[in-house]
Amino acid sequence: MISDRWGDAWDWRASVDSVLLRGCRKAEGLFAVVWQCDYAAALSCNEETALNKEPSTSMIRRRLERLGVDFPVLIAPMVGISHVAFRELIRSYTPVGLNPLIFTEMLSTRRLPSERLDAVNEIRVAEGEGYFVPQLLGNEERFIAPSIEKLLRLGPWGFDINMGCPVEHILKHNWGVRLLGDRAYAADVVRMTKRHSPLPVSVKLRGGADADLDVTWLDEFTAALEDAGADWLTIHARPRARGHTGEANWRLCSEIASRRGIPIVANGDVQTADDALSLLGPDFGMDGVMIARAACVRPWIIWQIAARMGCTTAPQGRAGELPPEGGIAEGREYVRACLTMIDQLETYFEGDDYIRKKFSFFVATGARWFPFGHAFWALTTKAKSVSHLRELVTGWGERSPDSTYARIEL
Repeated sequence: MISDRWGDAWDWRASVDSVLLRGCRKAEGLFAVVWQCDYAAALSCNEETALNKEPSTSMIRRRLERLGVDFPVLIAPMVGISHVAFRELIRSYTPVGLNPLIFTEMLSTRRLPSERLDAVNEIRVAEGEGYFVPQLLGNEERFIAPSIEKLLRLGPWGFDINMGCPVEHILKHNWGVRLLGDRAYAADVVRMTKRHSPLPVSVKLRGGADADLDVTWLDEFTAALEDAGADWLTIHARPRARGHTGEANWRLCSEIASRRGIPIVANGDVQTADDALSLLGPDFGMDGVMIARAACVRPWIIWQIAARMGCTTAPQGRAGELPPEGGIAEGREYVRACLTMIDQLETYFEGDDYIRKKFSFFVATGARWFPFGHAFWALTTKAKSVSHLRELVTGWGERSPDSTYARIEL
């Protein structure tokens, strides 16, 4: 076995295959021995055949393991959301021993060199927090180099380059998605970041620079990033013009994953544990999955995914419990999660107004998954203080816990 972290209890590399291939008697250790396997051979349960077959497009890829990634599900960088309180909320629902990568919100490399690490809320970290990835926004080495040097003091797992943000005030600096317009320039940004980072460097980018998705363009663009030294890529499977709306084209991510020699992570419209497992399975064969807004309504989604893979370990303090699943169970848990979020915000930030503003934004992001989500959000905006906010959330849960929708149209 590759790892004895879980003893005889659980190995996600093996478990995901048994979940997706129910009915197949899995040879002992077959999927844990190697980071990828051939499904035709696996279905025949012939270990020798599977290990000697040439790679095929029906593989579940394990290339992230080469970088030391503990689990193939990641939590995306989200402006105004991915602060330390949110990251700690996600970890409070993560099975003990699991270390998923959780990204910070995007950080301006023009501002970072002059900022104090202990004075900027966006770069606060929890004590001992090690599996976080700062996302860098910028394109000039004179700012990127000192930003990385400063952030290294916090003990990040790696760094990510933002090539996907479509916001206009970001674009005027040739940051974010604007980098998609110049392949050579974007590759240079990767090279300069790699020159100064001793840690893995990834890029999060859009599936198209304009209104449409273009597999030929994306193939050439991602090849340039790979050649420049990017350790792995996350593809938000929507073009720039679509923003965060509409169905994401996961098949595009799968096609690029089959053409690159580095790990490719799929992002966009991943709303449920089943969505994630589908992307990790043989139909799409992704190296990893990145979840964004759905983690605001289901901060326990990593727990759900791990449980479906066969993990019997629960989050700290919840031994013997199963993750909440669907409808009213998730609605009740969401109220508890909101109270935990308030506690985390109070732990890491100061000022009632600031805490209530951050909480309101968190609720607004996830409210669409509830029939009465807007009413709940409106109620929380009436809070006069953090203590009043806690009372309002508690009262809502006692009176009328809402049910969640599994998926919504984004």
